[in-house]
Amino acid sequence: MRPKVLISPDTKNIPEDVSDALKEYADVEYVRRPYDDKLEGVVAILVGTEPINAGFLDKAPDLKLVARFGVGYDSVDVEECTQRGIMVTHTPEVLSSGGADHTWALILGYYKHIPYANSHVRTRWAKREGAVPFGWDTEGKTLGILGLGRIGLEVLMRSRGFPMKVIYHDLIRKKKLEEKYGVEYVIFDKLLEKSDILTIHVDLNPSSRGIIGSEELEKMKTSSLIVNTSRGPVINESALVDALRNGKIAGAALDVFEKEPTPLDNTLLSMPNVLATPHIASASWETRKKMAIRSTGNVLSYLKGERPPHIVREQSTVEFPLRQ
Repeated sequence: MRPKVLISPDTKNIPEDVSDALKEYADVEYVRRPYDDKLEGVVAILVGTEPINAGFLDKAPDLKLVARFGVGYDSVDVEECTQRGIMVTHTPEVLSSGGADHTWALILGYYKHIPYANSHVRTRWAKREGAVPFGWDTEGKTLGILGLGRIGLEVLMRSRGFPMKVIYHDLIRKKKLEEKYGVEYVIFDKLLEKSDILTIHVDLNPSSRGIIGSEELEKMKTSSLIVNTSRGPVINESALVDALRNGKIAGAALDVFEKEPTPLDNTLLSMPNVLATPHIASASWETRKKMAIRSTGNVLSYLKGERPPHIVREQSTVEFPLRQ
């Protein structure tokens, strides 16, 4: 029997011209929720953000590969997959450019009041009703980057077009990047204290969950902007609401939230000093096409009897039996 591959509804529509490459080696099916009854006999599944846990895996006894459509994979229980001999892959690198572009869109959108100004010119300007409030210039500001990985580096590279000082903190110091780009390494507390704009680019893991809480926000400037395009739970949302409400920081620009989709009654959405987008940093035609090619490429490698090239780091040294 030919192996069976499912493409789940959370993969943001991998185009069929990309998935066609799999059809030479497997029966490929695009599914919609609920699809629990379709997991029998499935050897590989391309998934978005839906949880892949023990309960899910119990219904897929033949599964050998979970291909995550995205760079983050906190929705996948990697340890459980490893225990069951299931490989987990993701799509690193290809999101970096789009993620950095969106980070700067949020920074400039907040600094120049772009959403408010757009609404104003469409509804009020000709009537001479009110005015768009003054924004801020980037000149003379300090940009702080928390996490100088692939996306953080792209943000740094784009910052060279602005008259700003750039500092960073990372678990691993990047001296070559310091020399090449003139970025300054600082300890975490100094990053919080010195940044006019703090932009976050870290993975979600036990050490980064809630890394920005009440204590951290207290150390920031009252004029500072915090930007998050990584994962929502790296910021404690209740602490952020308190900091924004009480003037401990000036504003927040967020593409991600603790719960997604974030509820309409989330207090952050009603705050005038918050700019919000619905987890769309990677939502460009170019980026999504690259993600689709990379995620289907991981599946294709497995189907050909090869080790997929983008296995998650927790499994980098794990030996898995290859398909015969």
